[in-house]
Amino acid sequence: MNRGIWIVAVWLVAKHGPQAPYVVNAQIMGLRRELADELLIASWLMVDHAVHELVRTKPGAADTIH
Repeated sequence: MNRGIWIVAVWLVAKHGPQAPYVVNAQIMGLRRELADELLIASWLMVDHAVHELVRTKPGAADTIH
């Protein structure tokens, strides 16, 4: 995933905390209602994935400790 996506995700989590996934979801739904460019929506979907990774409280099955 692109570094810019992670920067946006970190900023959103810093600004909105645990509500960040809801903020991103609202943004995506607004773009879909406006029939925005598919590339823009795809970028926000990547941000959504990154935000969920950042606010996740439990490690995933593939996560390892070094």
